[in-house]
Amino acid sequence: MNSIVLSFNAVFPLLGFMLTGYALRRLGLLDENTASGLSKLVFKVFLPLNIVQSIYNADIRTAFDVKLALFVAVSCICSFLIISASVKARIKEPTIAPVMIQGMHKANYNLLAIPIVSSFFGSELGMTAVLVAVVTPIVNTCSTIAFESARGGSIGLSKMLKKIVTNPLVLSSIIGLALNLSGLKVPAVVMNSVVGKLAAMATPCAMLGLGAGFNFAEMKNWVRHLSAVVLVKLIILPSVIVPLAVLLGIRGANLIAVLIYSGSPSAVNSYSTAVSMGGNEKLAGEIVAVTSLLSVLTLFIFLSTLGTLGYL
Repeated sequence: MNSIVLSFNAVFPLLGFMLTGYALRRLGLLDENTASGLSKLVFKVFLPLNIVQSIYNADIRTAFDVKLALFVAVSCICSFLIISASVKARIKEPTIAPVMIQGMHKANYNLLAIPIVSSFFGSELGMTAVLVAVVTPIVNTCSTIAFESARGGSIGLSKMLKKIVTNPLVLSSIIGLALNLSGLKVPAVVMNSVVGKLAAMATPCAMLGLGAGFNFAEMKNWVRHLSAVVLVKLIILPSVIVPLAVLLGIRGANLIAVLIYSGSPSAVNSYSTAVSMGGNEKLAGEIVAVTSLLSVLTLFIFLSTLGTLGYL
């Protein structure tokens, strides 16, 4: 019963924030431009600061787990290759296929992992924060490959490296690691009172923006595509990857991190990526909205099950 309560407490705030955003939009208190600006702030300010603070505070030397890092990296790459081959065999539209591939593969790990793991284990995050530096470069590289290959463009190494290095989430991961490993101490008044409070706004603001963007009338135009993405992203991937992690002996906070990396909704910046890379932005936006909404249920089920089985 305790695991069910903890699971509910971990995921219910996500639903609450999204429903609040939807209500604010319906009441005319949060328009499309404001929601868009809020999403940009999350991606470029709040979330990067959240990553910096989390990695800065992580006990990397003690908590670092090579086996876990390799497992996440290898499974992330393998899942991308399988998803890409499967989608390309069925979807021929060059603006839709990469959006679906990204939707199935690019998880909202950076935004959800730390708050959900914290709900269970408090400050004992294990490798949760450090995995940001593993997951972020891989998923962003995979997204670039999906879009470039779909439109027949060449994927040059220098172009790829530039896109990776200039990504705010990758940069923040590098800064957090540098501060942590160098031993440099940032004054508490800066890290806790300023960075910490701005970082805490990442998840609420992102979920408010998502809720404000819900367009249930538009969803009916993409039922087939959305169903496929939801099935793979929220059910199949975690149903395969999490049991493999259990077999490898991964438990507790690290196992929740694996669940969030494999079974969390599509990343909130998937929409902006699709727009900038020539993908179908309407489908990309609906994928983020639908997977975010349904993930409240799927994550609750997975977390409750893992807790009941004694793996958390």
